[in-house]
Amino acid sequence: MILESDAFSPIDRHFAGLMQKFSGDDSPELVMAAALVSRRLAEGHSCFNLDEFAEKTFPDLGAEKISSLKFPPRDKWEKLLRATSVVGQAGEDKPLILDSAGRLYLHRYWRYERLVADEILKRSQQPPFALDAKAVAASFKKSFPGTAEKINWQKIAAFAALRQRFSVITGGPGTGKTWTVARLLALLLEQPGGENLRIKLAAPTGKAAARMQEALAHSLAGLACSEKTKTRLQAKDLTTTIHRLLGTIPNSTNFRHDAKNPLPVDVLVVDEASMVSLALMAKLLVALKPDARLMLVGDRNQLPPIDAGNVLGDLCDAAAINGFSKNFQNDYEACGGEMFDEENFSSGGGLVDTVIQLRTNYRSGEMIVLNEISLAVNEGDVGKTMDLLQQPSAALAWQPLPSANMIKAALLDAVLSHYGDMLKSTSPAAALAALGKFRILCAVREGPFGTETINRLAGEILAEAGFIAPDKIKSGSYAGRPLMVTANDYALKLFNGDTGVVWPTGGASLVYFPDQTGNIRTVAHARLPEHEPAFALTIHKSQGSEFDHVLLVLPEKPNPVLTRQLFYTGLTRARKSVSILAPELILHTTIATQLQRGSGLADALK
Repeated sequence: MILESDAFSPIDRHFAGLMQKFSGDDSPELVMAAALVSRRLAEGHSCFNLDEFAEKTFPDLGAEKISSLKFPPRDKWEKLLRATSVVGQAGEDKPLILDSAGRLYLHRYWRYERLVADEILKRSQQPPFALDAKAVAASFKKSFPGTAEKINWQKIAAFAALRQRFSVITGGPGTGKTWTVARLLALLLEQPGGENLRIKLAAPTGKAAARMQEALAHSLAGLACSEKTKTRLQAKDLTTTIHRLLGTIPNSTNFRHDAKNPLPVDVLVVDEASMVSLALMAKLLVALKPDARLMLVGDRNQLPPIDAGNVLGDLCDAAAINGFSKNFQNDYEACGGEMFDEENFSSGGGLVDTVIQLRTNYRSGEMIVLNEISLAVNEGDVGKTMDLLQQPSAALAWQPLPSANMIKAALLDAVLSHYGDMLKSTSPAAALAALGKFRILCAVREGPFGTETINRLAGEILAEAGFIAPDKIKSGSYAGRPLMVTANDYALKLFNGDTGVVWPTGGASLVYFPDQTGNIRTVAHARLPEHEPAFALTIHKSQGSEFDHVLLVLPEKPNPVLTRQLFYTGLTRARKSVSILAPELILHTTIATQLQRGSGLADALK
């Protein structure tokens, strides 16, 4: 019956079989629930709610199997599950946990969710730090000069992180998140005793950490602070990846730093927080000292992590965004802050004073259109999005997707103009810099418009134009060839998503990778873990990166991955311009489809 259905993976079926065996219960209600919770976890959900499937048939099945996969009524299903020995209530040590709202979890993910909720609430409910109001006011005058805005949200975000142990900054590209972080860190270092603070900035991936280091250095250029403070903020070891910060243990899901061996950090800023999975966030929070400051920075509208969870999104859903208590207002005014509007006062809740959304976009000129289309996509406004796509602009262009046999011709100019220059580079550093200026981003991996095909076609185009020698095409050992690592190798300190360029040197084929300190390191091509060409990336894999120019390719057929969050994430990878190849109907359905992840975290935080 269900264990033979192609609707579930071998892992789903195996897990369902184990629950059946351990419980001695062969009821279809248990088998269906166990297989489904496994499948939903693989899709990124930390749980599933019985209400979603009660009295429904499972999707993606042929008519001949519909009757065997009919889900029971909610009350009957819940009663049967609670009667089995493998399903427990919150707090019980059972393989499956069914909470009071009817959400079914694998026990590990129920525990991760509770850890994240408990740690965040514990931090957000602690009394604020004692601040030297005069010192803060003096720093504010230097770091946050007057603006035309009535309320300076960047200043408020910095104050929240200065005042309390937990805060969140969210906002889209161009709203100045890293600019704000730079000024916050300067504020912290210049307060009495601040020179002794141990500060770390971490990101989920190496490329995100490197981009954060670069953006921070740029933000420091106009910062009004002492040279001593700037020197500290320019330290090469300031930024790192979350995994490296926690200390990976080969062949283990645990880290060296945990509750028994906490991180030696007083201030931690986590950038690209939308990419942090539920499991990784739980382990990070547990390893952080109770009195340390933690600030999460990210864009709540980006794609959630590939792994299960949507912590940043759940946090923002649970919080009173830009809502503050009277005590916060009083403290802010004492430090030279402006008066709030009445609408910004919050009556309470677990996350009051916590989540600040930056609202002003500082892009100018042609770049404004990228902000406008990003906002339209976020709002699911198909009409406005299509209007913007049809207006001539140097920053935004759209063409209907060509047929599969014409996609190579459609890619020709972009591939030759951008990647041709990369392959003409005279050094690995120059090739990496050129690679960072342009990328083709696809929604899917497979099919005529996926990364596998686009990468092959890009190579063919460059070879036919003479940029790649015929004898080097098969081996892939030509200078400037971009590739992406697709498996972690802790010994080599290479992780899934790291991107480098091949550069033959002295008879050896080496691959050059940038690291988060701004340096370049080499690895022998033959020693690399699993990898693939990187002329084209999936939009998922591009998270944490930015490019001057992006060519965005959506497929010809509907696909579950096509959501407004995916499209928004692709659009916001571009600093200067985006070109889009996509069918009009696919654009409509993508913008209208919102990704929802099963989770109980927002409820636990409210």
